[in-house]
Amino acid sequence: MYSIDAKYSICDARYNWWGSFVPKKLHIVISRVKYFPWLLNPLFSHKCIYKENLTGKGGYGKEGYFIPKNMTFISLNDFDPMVDVKVCMKIKRARNIGEEKKKNIEIFIEGNKNKTSFKGDEILNYTSWQNVDDEKQNIEIDIKIGLEKKHIVYDMARGEWYGDDFIGDEDGYGHIKFSDAEIWFDIFYNDYDRDGLNYYEEVYIYGTDPAVSDYGKDYDNDGLPIQWEDKYGFNDFMKENHTIDYDNDGLDDYEEYYVFSKFSDPFAKDIFIEVDVMEGYEMYNESIQMLYDAFTSHNINLHIFVDEKIPHKERVYYNDAVDIYWKYFLNENVSSLKHGIYHYAIIISYSSSKRGGHAFVGYENLDSFLLAGEYINKWRKGESRKIAYASLFMHEFGHTLGIFDDTFGGVDNESCNAPWLAGYWKYRNYKSCMNYRYAFGIVDYSDGSHGINDFDDWRSINLKFFKDSFYYPGV
Repeated sequence: MYSIDAKYSICDARYNWWGSFVPKKLHIVISRVKYFPWLLNPLFSHKCIYKENLTGKGGYGKEGYFIPKNMTFISLNDFDPMVDVKVCMKIKRARNIGEEKKKNIEIFIEGNKNKTSFKGDEILNYTSWQNVDDEKQNIEIDIKIGLEKKHIVYDMARGEWYGDDFIGDEDGYGHIKFSDAEIWFDIFYNDYDRDGLNYYEEVYIYGTDPAVSDYGKDYDNDGLPIQWEDKYGFNDFMKENHTIDYDNDGLDDYEEYYVFSKFSDPFAKDIFIEVDVMEGYEMYNESIQMLYDAFTSHNINLHIFVDEKIPHKERVYYNDAVDIYWKYFLNENVSSLKHGIYHYAIIISYSSSKRGGHAFVGYENLDSFLLAGEYINKWRKGESRKIAYASLFMHEFGHTLGIFDDTFGGVDNESCNAPWLAGYWKYRNYKSCMNYRYAFGIVDYSDGSHGINDFDDWRSINLKFFKDSFYYPGV
């Protein structure tokens, strides 16, 4: 076997039917070929084959199927003989998209229903357990919110699932979006040693002991534990290149693993922002949710963490902002793992110009920005203030994604500020928070669909820019 071409579907080559020691050339045309983890001995899983019928040179099963000498035999009578199998779906987090209101989540495992509810953006950690047939490989699961239903099939052998969510899904594995909600979840069963590896994987793929936990072990010494590699289709017994950024979000596998507990995914775009707030101001949760809505609609998972208060200062100049970055973000540690993973934002009183804010170089690259809370508070009150915070946050953040006035004429154009100025009308179709005309009212980048003199910000943003910008503005 020299190559596999997957033109219009997903080809699963992991079962290694031809018995090759390592995968040969795997040619992906339109879709993709899955070949991790690679089964060293080929697998034959027909239910009617009996091991006692084998001879030293191979033999025939009960119904006449020939079994090669090195074929791995499995029995489908019980996918885990060490336990009475119970499958669990764990809803880790649930969030409203758009209007915040209470919603029910109905979970059906093999037709048996459980229910929980949420409102806003909640960490739930709700578990729904169901006893299932130990002989059944594919466990049917439905998740319903309102009238909308999503379907998943959990594979008891491989410990993964597919359907309306799968490894490599562009919005993240263990993450499903509904029209007005999104959930983060995990699926597993009551594995005897609770190491995240299914019995079948341990016995027939990895050759590990299903009675002894492998959690946290790193068999290929690449710095990533087996349970993380297994979850995302890698092989902890085969060294792979984990410095690759598969999803082009600026994070390699090691960085993705560092923020794994915060819902990061190596095959889905993630952005992490730490926010520190000066005493007397705040970053509104409603503003954060508006930002989440904007990014999730483009299959980018935005993660904002409001961290700590910083002392009040009447005006923060550029060098002051850099000092805050080093003290409160890096904690005066040049080797901080947050650098290169997180963007950094600070909410202050006024900056040097008494404008809405600006981006700045914290260390090496343009990875940071500030918002002038006093300036925003002066011009907006009530709900419009929360919109303004979100809009200006997204504007300054856009600079750390590589959008500037030399990207497009409507960006940061002073002539867009007032109706008596030419740019106000010339770039009226540029419906973006990067346009000063809309900077207080739109929480979105433009998609370029609004006519003449519009621009597609979403296609232009560079998620890697914050760590590869080499942009040093004048101080």
